[in-house]
Amino acid sequence: MADNSPFGEGVVRLGDTEVASIDGTKIYLSDVERVAASQGLIEIGSPLTPGQPIFQKVLDELIDQRLLALDALRRSLDQEDETRRRLSVARERILGNVLVETHLKDKVNEETVRRMYDEQASLRERGVEIQARHILVKTEEVANSLVSKLTEGADFTELAKEFSEDEGSRARGGDLGYFTQDMLNADFTENAFATPKGERSAPFETEYGWHIVEVLNRRTAPQASFEEMRGEILNFMTYDEIQTLLKTLRAQGEVKLLFGQAAASGTNDPAKESETKNNEPADE
Repeated sequence: MADNSPFGEGVVRLGDTEVASIDGTKIYLSDVERVAASQGLIEIGSPLTPGQPIFQKVLDELIDQRLLALDALRRSLDQEDETRRRLSVARERILGNVLVETHLKDKVNEETVRRMYDEQASLRERGVEIQARHILVKTEEVANSLVSKLTEGADFTELAKEFSEDEGSRARGGDLGYFTQDMLNADFTENAFATPKGERSAPFETEYGWHIVEVLNRRTAPQASFEEMRGEILNFMTYDEIQTLLKTLRAQGEVKLLFGQAAASGTNDPAKESETKNNEPADE
C-alpha cells in the first residue's frame, strides 16, 4: 500500500499502522515514533503505544502541523517563490542527512567500533602506574624538618593535612591516587617513579616547591574496557568518517567560488587559501 496524499509522496507503508486521518490524509505510527525519537523522547527504534503520554503529545503536534500544512495548500502558499525556496533548502538538507546516515550505517557500527577498540588495545602499551602521596612545602628547610618528624614516627597523613601547600590533595592526606609517568609534572614523576614501593623519597624541588613523596603501590596500568571506550571511539569514528566523506565529495565535485574574497583569490581550497595568506609578507 502506498500513501498518495499530498504528504505521502507515494511512500510505501506496508505493515505501518494508521493512527489518525486528517481531511483524507493519514498519519502513521512510524511518523509518531520518528518525531518522538528526533525530540529525544524515546530511543531510536523504540516502540510507542497509544496508552503512553508521549504518544498522544507527539500525535497532537503532528495533527496540528498537518492542519496548518493543509490550509497552506488550500491557500496555494506552496506556489509562492519563498515557499519553494524554503522547501528546496529543506529537501537539500534532508538528502544530505540521509546520505550521511547511510554512510555511517556501513562505516560506524558495533562491529567497526569493536574492531577499532581491539586494534588500539593491541597497539597501546600498558605502562606502569603508581599510587603515591606527597607533602608540598615552600622551602627545603621546612621539607627537611618534616622528614625528621617522619623519621621519628610522625604520621604522613597528618603532616600533609597540616603543612602541605597542595590544595588538591591536602584534605586527603596528600594522596594523589594512581597516575602514570606522563600524567603529572615531569620533574615530579621522575622522582616519584624512581622511589621504590613502600619507601619515601628524599626532598626534591620542582617549579611548585619542595616535595616529599611516599609510594604506596606500583602496578601495570589497567586497560580501559570496551564499554568505557565505546562512546569516545564512536564519536571519533563518526567525525572522521564524515570528514572523509566530505573530502572525497569535494575532490570529485566541481566547486567554483564565484563571490567574495575566496573567489578573488582564485582558490577553492580553504586550506590552500590559508596557506597563501600565511606566506604573504607582513606590512612594512
